This record gives sequence, C-alpha cells and structure tokens, in this order.
Amino acid sequence: MKTKAARLAKKSKRGRPKKEGVLRTPSGQISRSKESKLHTRGLEERLALEAATWKRRQDNPALTIHEARLQEHGLVIAKWRNDYERARRRNPEGLHENVFTQTHFETAISFLELHENYQAVIEAGRVRSSSDLNRAGGKDSRDPFDLDRERKHAAIERLYKDCRHAILQSGPLGMMAVETVVIENKDVVNLLPDLRCALNSLGKIFRMPRAA
Repeated sequence: MKTKAARLAKKSKRGRPKKEGVLRTPSGQISRSKESKLHTRGLEERLALEAATWKRRQDNPALTIHEARLQEHGLVIAKWRNDYERARRRNPEGLHENVFTQTHFETAISFLELHENYQAVIEAGRVRSSSDLNRAGGKDSRDPFDLDRERKHAAIERLYKDCRHAILQSGPLGMMAVETVVIENKDVVNLLPDLRCALNSLGKIFRMPRAA
C-alpha cells in the first residue's frame, strides 16, 4: 500500500491540471491564434447566457427556456407581450383585459430605437469643452461637411418630431405612458391602455398594421 507521502509525491509530478475547452497547437500548447480567442470568447458568452437563462427562470418559472434566452428579456414591454400571449393560449376565445400584441411590442421597439438615435444626434450637436479629454473640443470631431450624415440626422429629427406629435394626439397620458414604460422600462400596468393608444398612433407612422 502506498503511503500518503508517496501519493502526494506522485501527484506533484503531474504538474498543473490541463485546461479544458481551449484550442491547442499540434505540439499540445494552448493556441494564441485569433481563432482560439474567438473560440474562448464564444464559450464564455455561451456560459454567461446559460447562467443568465437559469437566473431568469429562477426569478420567473413561467418563462420557457427560449423566452429566457432572448436579448429582449428584462423589458417590461416584452413581459406584457409574453403574458398576453400566454393568456390567449390558455383561453383563445376569452376577452383579455391587458391586451399587448406583437404589433404593439414591435412598434414600441421601433420607437425606443428611434429615441436612442435621436439622443445620439442631440449629443453629437452639443458644444463640448476643451477640457473634456475624452472627446475633441468644439462640436463633433467628425467631418462637418459630411452631407450624408447631416441628411441622416435631419431625417431622424423629423421622424422623432412626427412621432412625438402622434403620441401627444393619442391622448392626455400618451406621452407619460411611452416615457414611463418604453423609455424608462417601468412596469406601470395602469398606463397600459394609454400606451396602446399611443402605439396605435405610432404604428401609422412606422407603417405597421394597426393592433387591437
């Protein structure tokens, strides 16, 4: 029978445990190539996604694995859409109070993306201090004579203005509903009817089919 000292001595000769899940060269060394880095990054992203999926389903057991893996998870509008779709599957012929369709969801996402683009346009036009070491002094450091960029920014501003007008025309609480639920991502279900009205108005601008 081997003594404890002999077992420890044998174990110490084995060296550092071999890393698993990495690409190696023909000689057995860990590859430092671009493909290896991409492989490692992909593995890390998959592990992070699986961990996030597990946590999301712990917090909300009603979520399917597919729903928990979606990037949109965490958005109130995604939750409302999923809740409505589950209610419809349980009772297809029944009347549902908290209606929030896929069209509502897609319209809200379109406006959220427009809002982010509009904020970027506003930021690009702000005068910056020369003491701001992270950015060039004056206005945006990109070419001020870039006509394509100016046209794109002007188009974003026009569309955002039209959307704001449509939201304000949809009802007295339309803008509050959009800002609270879509932009600030707050779960205020009392604003759901007002949000639906605002999104129906926005759908006409985004050329989406009108939702119920």
